[in-house]
Amino acid sequence: MRGEARRTAWFWACFLSLCAACVDTGSTSDESDARQRSHCEPMTCASQGMDCGIAIDGCGGTLDCGTCPEGKTCGGRGRHNVCSDGPCVPATCESLGGNCGQVSDGCGGVLDCGTCAAPETCGGAGTPNVCGVPPCVPDTCASLGKNCGIVPDGCGGTMECGACGPDQTCGGGGAPNVCGVELCAPATCASLGKNCGPVSDGCGGMLECGACPEGQTCGGDSVPNVCGGGVCTPATCESLGKNCGSLPDGCGGLLSCGTCALGETCGGGGEPNVCGGGACTPATCDALGKNCGPVPDGCGGVLDCGGCSSPETCGGEGVPNVCGRPPCTPTTCEALGKDCGTVPDGCGGALDCGTCAAGQTCGGGGKANVCSAPACRPYTCGLLGKNCGSVPDGCGGTLDCGTCTEPEACGATGVPNVCTSTESICVDKDLGNALPVAVKGSTAYAGDDHVASCGGRLAPDRGFRWTAPKSGTFTFDTARSALRTLIAVRRDGCAGEELACATDGISYGGGARVTVPLEQGQSVLVVVDSASTDRFSAGHFELHIDELRASEAGACFDNMDNDGDRWVDCADTDCRGTPGCDGRGCAHHDLGSALPVTFQGETAGSGDGFQGTCGALMQQDRAHLWTAPRAGTFVFDTSPGGWGNALYVLTGCRGTELGCDSNPNASAQSSPAVKLELEQGQTVLVVVDGLANPDQDTPIRYTLHVSEYAPKETAERCMDGADNDADGKADAADEDCR
Repeated sequence: MRGEARRTAWFWACFLSLCAACVDTGSTSDESDARQRSHCEPMTCASQGMDCGIAIDGCGGTLDCGTCPEGKTCGGRGRHNVCSDGPCVPATCESLGGNCGQVSDGCGGVLDCGTCAAPETCGGAGTPNVCGVPPCVPDTCASLGKNCGIVPDGCGGTMECGACGPDQTCGGGGAPNVCGVELCAPATCASLGKNCGPVSDGCGGMLECGACPEGQTCGGDSVPNVCGGGVCTPATCESLGKNCGSLPDGCGGLLSCGTCALGETCGGGGEPNVCGGGACTPATCDALGKNCGPVPDGCGGVLDCGGCSSPETCGGEGVPNVCGRPPCTPTTCEALGKDCGTVPDGCGGALDCGTCAAGQTCGGGGKANVCSAPACRPYTCGLLGKNCGSVPDGCGGTLDCGTCTEPEACGATGVPNVCTSTESICVDKDLGNALPVAVKGSTAYAGDDHVASCGGRLAPDRGFRWTAPKSGTFTFDTARSALRTLIAVRRDGCAGEELACATDGISYGGGARVTVPLEQGQSVLVVVDSASTDRFSAGHFELHIDELRASEAGACFDNMDNDGDRWVDCADTDCRGTPGCDGRGCAHHDLGSALPVTFQGETAGSGDGFQGTCGALMQQDRAHLWTAPRAGTFVFDTSPGGWGNALYVLTGCRGTELGCDSNPNASAQSSPAVKLELEQGQTVLVVVDGLANPDQDTPIRYTLHVSEYAPKETAERCMDGADNDADGKADAADEDCR
C-alpha cells in the first residue's frame, strides 16, 4: 500500500473505530519476546494537512493542531481543521438536531450531545446523533453475501437464497450458504450451542433445534436460539369470573367479556367486570397494585399501566400485570449431548459435564464438549499449494488435486503437482459475459506473459478474457488479494490498446482498481500482475468485475469496490448501518454460542479481508462469529500453534478491535491468546490471520479455542487443549499442569 493510501486507510479505519496499524513481525531469540505485538503508528497534524483544532490520530487518540493566527479561522470556508480566511461559526447540538454522541462543530471542535436512555440508542432509528429505538430490518440474501439455501433474516424469519450450479455445493468453499466447489460439513445444534428454534446449518439447510421446556422461551435470555425466560398461559373470562368489558389475559393480550343487559352496568354492583346495578367508579393502576400492561378499570374500560425494563417482563414472576423476572428451567448435559467441560445451562448458570478418559481430550475430534481422541488432520491441496495430480494427505491417504488445462501440464516446469507451462499463455481463462464476476486464483508459478504501462516486468501474471454484456462503465478490482497487485485492461486481446492500468486504488491490502467504459459485445483482456520485485509479487489474488454503481449499498458483502471509490463493502459509508456489517455478512463460520469451542480451519483460498493492529500485511485470514452465552471473561487462542498467526477480535466486519495478539513462531509453548470481558448475548468476530512468512503469502491451518477464563489451568482444564489462563501456553506446556 502506498503512503497516501495507507494514511487514508488509517484515517477511515479510526473513523469506524477500527485502529489499523503497521506491523513489526521480526522474531527474536528470547522466547519471552516471541509473542509479537505491533503498535499503531499515530498520524500527525502535518501528515493530515491540518493546522488547527482537534483532530483524530488514527490510533484511538486525538491531536491538538493548534490555533489560527489573527485574521484566520479554523474551518473557515468549510475546510475542517485548516486555518482559512472567512468566519467559522461553531454549530450546536440543537442547531444540528442532535441529542446524543459526539459530532464535529464544523470549526475543528467536537460537541458532546449526551447519551440515550434504554432501549433507545444513538442513531437507533436511522438518524445519526439522534436517540431512537432501532427497528429490526430484515437482512437480504444479497446484504449477507449469501446465494444458496435457507438463511435466517435476523428478525425471526427465514429466506430462500437459491440453489448452486453443477459441481458446487451450498457452503462447499467453507463460507456458510455460499456456493463452493468442496463438500460442506453441516453444523449441528450442539456444535452451535443452540437448543431451540430454526438455525441455518451453513450448507443450505435448516436445523430444527427443538422447543423450550415450560417456563422458557426461545432466545429469552437475549441469546438467539437458546432457551431462557418464561412463557405465559392466557386467562379466560370464565376462569376470571368476569362477564363484561375488556380486560387483559395476563400475557399481553385483551379479552372481551361481553356487555351487560338493559338496566345493568359493567361493575355496577361493585365487582369489576361483572354486570350489576348502580354506578361504577373506575379504578387506577396504583389502586390495583399493577405497573405494566393493559388492566381493566372495573367499569368496562382499560388502563395502560406501562411497560417493564429488561430483563423483567410483564407478569414474569406469575403475578399478572406486575413486572418480574421470569423463572428458568436449566437444561442438562445429556439433553445437549455433551460429556465434558463447562456448558451453559440456559439460565445464566453453567453445567459441569465431566472430564475425559486418558487418551481423549474435550473437543479433540472437533466437536465442542465431546470427548474424543485427537485424530490425524489431513492436509488439503490448497494448504500444500498443489492443484493437480495425486498428493499424500499426511495421514496415510491421498488427495486428488485436479487436472490442468492446456497448454499447462502437471509439473511441466519441474514443480511437482502444480500446473505450469513451458510456453507463453495470453488468456488463462475466458470469463464469458457474466456480471458480476468474482475469480480466485494464484499467480505463483505462472509465466511472465504480460507487461503493462504501470509495471509487471519479471512478475508472474494471469490473463482473463471478458466481454461486456451491455454498454456502460465497469469496475475491475483485485480487493482481498494477498500480493501487491497490478491490474491492466486491454482492448480485444494481448496486442490490443491498453485502456487502463493501476497498482493501487483499494483502501487496504494489495488490491488495485480501474474503471473502464465499454460498448456492448466489446471484449477485453484483464491482466492480474504485479509491479513488485519482492516476494509479494506472486500469490493469491481475487479479480472482481461489476458495472459501476452510484452506491455500494445493496452490495455490501461481495468483496468488490462496486462504486469505484476505493472503499470496499462495510468500509464504505454507503454500507454504514447495514445489519450484516455486525459480522454476520463477512464471517466465514458461525460458531453460535457454544462454550468451550474447538474449531479447526485453514486460510487457503480465503483472501486477505482483515487487518489487525498485530500481525502482517497481505496474509490470508479467516473470520468466525461467536456469541457469548452469558456475561463473563473469555479467552480466544490458537494453541498448540505450529503455524505463525495473528489473532484478533472485532465488534464487526469493520468494527472496533477489542484485542490482538500474534506470534510468527507459534508453538505449544507460545501461542497467541486474547482475553476479553463480554456481556451476555454480545457477538464478536474472531479473525485468525496468517503470519507463517511475513514477507510472502503463506496459507496456514489452525485450531481456534474459545473458553471461559481461569486464573490457572488445573484439573480438567489441563486436558481441553485450550489456553484457559491466556498465558500463551496450554495444557502440558503450562507450568500449572505439571
